[in-house]
Amino acid sequence: MKLSQKADYALRAMLDLAMNASADKAVKSSDIARREAIPEKYLQLILVELRKAGLVRSQRGAAGGHRLARPASDITLGEVWRVIDGPLSPAAGLEHARGRSLGVSCFQSVWEEVERSVNRVVDHVSVEDLRRKAEARRGVPDYNI
Repeated sequence: MKLSQKADYALRAMLDLAMNASADKAVKSSDIARREAIPEKYLQLILVELRKAGLVRSQRGAAGGHRLARPASDITLGEVWRVIDGPLSPAAGLEHARGRSLGVSCFQSVWEEVERSVNRVVDHVSVEDLRRKAEARRGVPDYNI
């Protein structure tokens, strides 16, 4: 199981929307792309997927842009990640090997537990939780060189 670049971009875009959009203010994809260092054309494709999944609303025109379709507290990381990457299963590729090896069957239960644990975490962290963490970090000096 690996978070794809596309899913990373989607999660960052959702956080950006949570931080910058409001009921009366949509956010332009060009602004998200600039702030998050995401190629704008690729971001637009991701936003289309998120819109089709009911996570983002889009509006055309001069005052257009994007905003979350639901409150940030109602959207989890797991939901966004699955829209982009599908099921979060480290054992997804092992179906072809079932019954072929004692080792595969021994590992299967471990991978299923890993899957349950990962799902439990990402399904309990909301975009709002991330927004709060990001807001708390604003103004904290970054001493990385």
